[in-house]
Amino acid sequence: MKIEKIQFDNVRYNPEIGAFETLVKIHDHGQTYSYPAQVAAPLHAEYGIIARGLAQAASKAHKGASGKTRLHHAEPPRAAMADASHKSLLSRLLGNAAA
Repeated sequence: MKIEKIQFDNVRYNPEIGAFETLVKIHDHGQTYSYPAQVAAPLHAEYGIIARGLAQAASKAHKGASGKTRLHHAEPPRAAMADASHKSLLSRLLGNAAA
């Protein structure tokens, strides 16, 4: 299993549990999966340590995902995207109703 890219959404500190938390997106074989991850560390910990811990937690969840925690993000079909781009915003909002 080769992970192509890992992205962190907004990394935030949760003082109630003393950990950094984020949603980690893993790009693997053209698909994108998201995993909630946390790493226990003090607020003043180095970012490299935090990033490594979050990446390891998400990688572990990705490799052992049972389907319950894995969130797959499918891209919309290209035909639907092309069709939507041809309609004006106003006609999409009004549903082609007369003004």
